[in-house]
Amino acid sequence: MLHYLVELFILLFIAYLIGAFLGWALRNMFGSDAPSAYAARAQLADAAPAAEPATAAVAAPLMAAPPAAASEVAAPEAAVSEAPETAATATPGRLERPKGIAAARGGKADKLQRISGIGPKNEKILHGLGIFHFDQIAAWSREQVNWVDDHLKFNGRITREEWIRQARLLADGKEAEFAKLYGTGGMKNADGGKVSGTRTRKT
Repeated sequence: MLHYLVELFILLFIAYLIGAFLGWALRNMFGSDAPSAYAARAQLADAAPAAEPATAAVAAPLMAAPPAAASEVAAPEAAVSEAPETAATATPGRLERPKGIAAARGGKADKLQRISGIGPKNEKILHGLGIFHFDQIAAWSREQVNWVDDHLKFNGRITREEWIRQARLLADGKEAEFAKLYGTGGMKNADGGKVSGTRTRKT
């Protein structure tokens, strides 16, 4: 009985040696140089700590970007908040009554009818507002022009007829330039007719 067990053990040992040899031979003949799955996982585990700092380095600029973007957005908001104030200070159509004087300087008013667009009726209205001289009209601001235009129901006529420029030329005594541009203005010549200048000539 014992000798059967010894023979069986010898046969198993020989089979083990043959199997090991065949495995070694087949691996050398057909085996791959690629690392095993265990080796691959080990390599990934070794590389992971080195990759984390690189990821953090890339993420850092991305995390820092939003504050810069927020500052860029803040600038237009500030500009928008300032816009209404600018618009309010230059509102078109704003009215402001021009400052008049109690009476004509030296007791003698300028002939306001010389300005093309001012007739006897409008001259009286202007006197009632304390406007007696060319330099007063020449100093009107846009808001004051709007007020007088609205008061006289002229619908922009003061600007179209260039009252400010006419008044400035007459106040400065530039008669030749005034005659060239506006002729006799609102007055009639010796023949009873109006002479038109280059700016008042009708085509």
